[in-house]
Amino acid sequence: MAAPQDPIVTDPLGKSDTPAYEQVAFANPVSLASATTVTEAGALQIKGYHFVSDSIIGDYWLEGGLSVNEFLSEVEQKTGTAPEVVAAYVDGEAYAQLEEKESARTSRLLGESLPFFDAPDGDPSRESFASTDAALQLNALAANETWQPNTAEAMITQMSSTNLAIEAKYSWCGLDPYASPTKMAKHWGMEFQFDFYTQMRPNNPTSPLPIGYGVRPHCGATTSLYKDWAAASTREYSWFAWVIAGSDQIYAPGNLGMYGDFNDLSDPCNVSTIAVGMAQPQVMPHSVAGTNHLSIYYYPLKGEDAYSVVGAIVQPVSRTWCEQNPSMPLMDCMGVAPGAYPGPGPTSSRMVLNNANGRAAPNLCWYSPDFGTTPAQFWACTSGDV
Repeated sequence: MAAPQDPIVTDPLGKSDTPAYEQVAFANPVSLASATTVTEAGALQIKGYHFVSDSIIGDYWLEGGLSVNEFLSEVEQKTGTAPEVVAAYVDGEAYAQLEEKESARTSRLLGESLPFFDAPDGDPSRESFASTDAALQLNALAANETWQPNTAEAMITQMSSTNLAIEAKYSWCGLDPYASPTKMAKHWGMEFQFDFYTQMRPNNPTSPLPIGYGVRPHCGATTSLYKDWAAASTREYSWFAWVIAGSDQIYAPGNLGMYGDFNDLSDPCNVSTIAVGMAQPQVMPHSVAGTNHLSIYYYPLKGEDAYSVVGAIVQPVSRTWCEQNPSMPLMDCMGVAPGAYPGPGPTSSRMVLNNANGRAAPNLCWYSPDFGTTPAQFWACTSGDV
């Protein structure tokens, strides 16, 4: 079991730092099929599983809508590899309560009798990226060094009766400006974010106040149903990501500090955000030509709206609160410390899709070139595209 937490403090936004979830380690890497045979960590029910290997990183959640086989099929189809599970998620508050009882603590690792699993290497030929030729040209609107990806492409489709699928690809390349995640300022990371703007439903008896009232969890309802208002639910979602340097070199993503951001407290009530973050972009490798590619696959549960207007950004987020509280999960401490991004590179978020366009998902596919300074280019997509 993980080490005892530091004394509980209060973050700059006034929230307790008791995390939503804690990780409990497995004795050795195991397959997802094996991991799911372990359903409890001590007296705590397991909610999900974290995996990281030489090729991919991500989370699988038991209540995320996808069966183990469905998720494994998605991972294999996109990458040619499989999840290598290293930890399980348990409820953070329940974990903290157990940690207060000395007799309840245990150093026993999970799955000690399960077979060691070494995932096969990923296959970079299964991934393709939009042309970045235009991005190699000098862009007068960009600084000579920038953390922003030159290009971004996204597909949001309806995967099944229970889930949406979001496929997002980001590319950095070029010498003037030199675009690379490594140019992100010290103590800063970035989040790759999709925002679903829910419709107003003032006559819905489950929403006594109009959506958009205040910030979560003060959304005019006595439960967390606001998590399901938009087309994509903000309940815990399974996801995975991988990094390809140049066109064919897969980079082990463990040092990047990637995390699913399921903490939606203080978000606007009318916006449901699906995001994956990267706490340490400064260590991302690149090819001799200076190119990096990142692909992220998100599988949120479907929400109540049939369609929601979408906005998308890549935004800089402070790592300071995580550095001051190193035992906190990244989803709970990234972006908490106040202050504007200092540079180098633009201080504002990289636009991937402006919600002012009024484009709605699911079944929304587009390409964003030129650091987001020119309009997105849309194409027709179907569920078969993802």
